[in-house]
Order: sequence, then C-alpha cells, then structure tokens
Amino acid sequence: MDERKKAIESEIAGLKQLLTGTDYKALKFAEGQISEKDYAETKQQRQSLRDKINELESELESIGESEGAEDAE
Repeated sequence: MDERKKAIESEIAGLKQLLTGTDYKALKFAEGQISEKDYAETKQQRQSLRDKINELESELESIGESEGAEDAE
C-alpha cells in the first residue's frame, strides 16, 4: 500500500503544480484585468483540479486509517 500512497502523493503534487500555473490568471481576474468570459474556462479547470486533489486527499486519509487499523491488530 506504500506504493499507492506515494503514487497518490505524487499525483497531488502534480495537480497542485498545474493549479499554481494558473494563479496568474486568477490574479488578473481578481484585479479586473480580464473579464469573467475570458476567465470562465480557467475557472472551471481550476475547480476540476481542486476537486481531484480533494478526492485524492480523501483517498490518502482512508489509506492512513486502514494502515492504522492494521497496525492496531
């Protein structure tokens, strides 16, 4: 299970890097330099990345909980 945990952590890191790569567009939108229309696709992509990160983090938690249960036995 340790390999699965490392794979998930690696995937999360990659997704966070992608999310960070779009920060400049979020800032430009927040500062009013691009319109809602111009930002809409990026906004949707960022939400999809956050959803996937949250899903993977939940999976990591469940792996940690199951490892803890196995250790208790």
